[in-house]
Amino acid sequence: MELIGKVFDSAVILKRRSRVDDRGVMTVVNDESIDGFRAKETRIYSMNVKGTFFGIHYRDEEDPMNRIVTVIKGRGMDYLVDLRKNSPTYLKWEKLELTEENALVVLVPSGIGHAFLSLEENTIQCYSTDRSGKDGYIKTLNHLDEKIGLQLEIPVAAISDYDITAPYLC
Repeated sequence: MELIGKVFDSAVILKRRSRVDDRGVMTVVNDESIDGFRAKETRIYSMNVKGTFFGIHYRDEEDPMNRIVTVIKGRGMDYLVDLRKNSPTYLKWEKLELTEENALVVLVPSGIGHAFLSLEENTIQCYSTDRSGKDGYIKTLNHLDEKIGLQLEIPVAAISDYDITAPYLC
């Protein structure tokens, strides 16, 4: 995969490798070129509704878990929130559009919160972690927390109960 850049000096933006032939498109979602990341669990999320929202999800740096996120069909906005208390960019956030066409992959390390909003119906996201089962659980923060000030592109149309009731920062 090709390194495109970094966000907050720790989240890595990559471009997937793809090949097109008469059979269709073959895409590599993750491989050994992602330093320090070995997927233990991969999930596919199908979002039938435009405005499906996930997050803000994170792991503390003291209990590391890395995640990669990409969109294999449709469009979505990926939000990264710096939750590292000693960071000069603490509580700042950045966004990055992930699409089938731009083939971007985000490596989200511990200490960085992650949220996702589908921008089209029938968006399909691939999400991998380097932990699995109970060891792969994450923490949540409420996306409406004014201390973070997350501004979404479109209204939320679908969200889980645990994201609606997620805690605010103290």
